[in-house]
Amino acid sequence: MNMFCFTDRHGSNFGDDLNRWMWNKVLDRPLDVEDGTLVLGIGTVIGRNIIPPMDRYIVIGSGVGYDAPPEGFGGPQWRILSVRGPMTAMALGLPTELAIIDGAALLRLIPECEPLQESQREGIAFMPHYESLHTGNWEQVCKMAGFEFLDPREDSEKTVQRIRKAKLIIADAMHAAIVADSLRVPWVPVVTSPQSSTFKWLDWTLSLDLPYRPVMLPASTWLESCRRNSFRFYGQDFYLKEPTPQRVLRHYRRVRQIEAWDFTPELRLQLVHLTWSLPKRVITSRGFRNRKVKEDEKRTQAAVESLARAAEQPSYLSSEGKFNQRLNEMTRVLQELEN
Repeated sequence: MNMFCFTDRHGSNFGDDLNRWMWNKVLDRPLDVEDGTLVLGIGTVIGRNIIPPMDRYIVIGSGVGYDAPPEGFGGPQWRILSVRGPMTAMALGLPTELAIIDGAALLRLIPECEPLQESQREGIAFMPHYESLHTGNWEQVCKMAGFEFLDPREDSEKTVQRIRKAKLIIADAMHAAIVADSLRVPWVPVVTSPQSSTFKWLDWTLSLDLPYRPVMLPASTWLESCRRNSFRFYGQDFYLKEPTPQRVLRHYRRVRQIEAWDFTPELRLQLVHLTWSLPKRVITSRGFRNRKVKEDEKRTQAAVESLARAAEQPSYLSSEGKFNQRLNEMTRVLQELEN
């Protein structure tokens, strides 16, 4: 079937990459859809600048969060079977009954993804947001903390099994938490970058009646700190402290209004240059080499200590009853998709 899998210039990441193989394992038979039909599954992919133009679209478990909905969304060319959660339903004006859960919950239907007994699991693993890997030092942070590093850019099928075998998942990447919860592995939410979307996290956690109270981790390098500070100047700050559904929805709509301004793209390029590209050039210059080494050592150590403290925080896990309710609803949707 023509299942959409988002890939940016850096390649796909963990949540998006699940689309490449999961659906073939949970469907009873290959899905037969009309030519010109695109299926939107796992990911924050309901957006006009994300998906390509097609004749028809089918939505099952997708979310909105970074982009305005496509032109004509909800019209006759759209078949919306379910969305990720109530925030997506509110933002798109959809009935609440369509807000079920993220499509990755269907992993639970795969025999090799059956939850393990606690005695069969060991260790703590951490998956950062893939954007934080461009300037962060999180693999080294994990090594120093004694945790397993889960690279969101690696093979997702193998990574699911690594999550399944862990005792605890520390998740900056949302789909690390979604997969952990689906496989009954406790998880702790953290934030390494303001690019981590509070909207999409709350969208998912509300679907399972869970709160979203992440631990903010400090930057692990000088460059990462500089990049973090630049996001608020060009509309890439998606993190909100003490979020409520109403506040998060207002923030999403406000960002969408700014994006609609004609001069926004040109202004963003200038702001990126002033607040990130120029400082990066200075920090990585030969004259700042020694200071950068010292700053990175100090920041990496602080990140190690903060990550270790995060592992000691109360963990999350949805109730078996609530998760099974949502899984049963998604199973019915899956059957509808096959018919």
